[in-house]
Amino acid sequence: MTPRPALLQAQFVLRERAQALLEAKGASLTAAKDPSKALRVLFDLASSPDTAPDALALLHELQVHQVELDLQHEELQRSRAELESAWAYQLQWHDASPSAQLVLDDAGRLMECNAGALKSLNQDIQHVLGQRLDAWLAVADVPVVQAWLARAAQSAEPMPLQLQLYAQGAAVRCVCAAARANPMAPGVLVAWVDAPTVP
Repeated sequence: MTPRPALLQAQFVLRERAQALLEAKGASLTAAKDPSKALRVLFDLASSPDTAPDALALLHELQVHQVELDLQHEELQRSRAELESAWAYQLQWHDASPSAQLVLDDAGRLMECNAGALKSLNQDIQHVLGQRLDAWLAVADVPVVQAWLARAAQSAEPMPLQLQLYAQGAAVRCVCAAARANPMAPGVLVAWVDAPTVP
């Protein structure tokens, strides 16, 4: 959370920038072609000598607030572009990883994975999402893997295990896997690499 003095300082800086922009543009209090009723009232007040100073001050405030909003909008667009760029970079980095990486929910269903996992499982993303890891294991290995995942869900440290994956249309794949609790949500993070083959 932003501390209140820092927030007030940011608002003050934004207001100063808005006023400077208005002065630089030589902004006038000219009416728009089709002003709202409220603006008509303000302009009528501005034309009366008794109310002109207050009306002009109010119109100036409205202009300053409009410029503040424009500046905030520009800042939000810039921040969004930076976040989208960072997100795209992280996705590329994640997919380029030499290990298969999966996110399992607390029921053991696959929620996310990288390109390495899809290649290992010989599947596309539509066929793996929502599936349990059990779908690619020998029936005899399922209890061992379920117990491993249950322990990993309680651990901040990676827990290793060797697995044999039975991907559809592919040879059995021996992998060195590790799992740990997902720090962002209930469930488990799993990664694996192919086990080294002995020549």
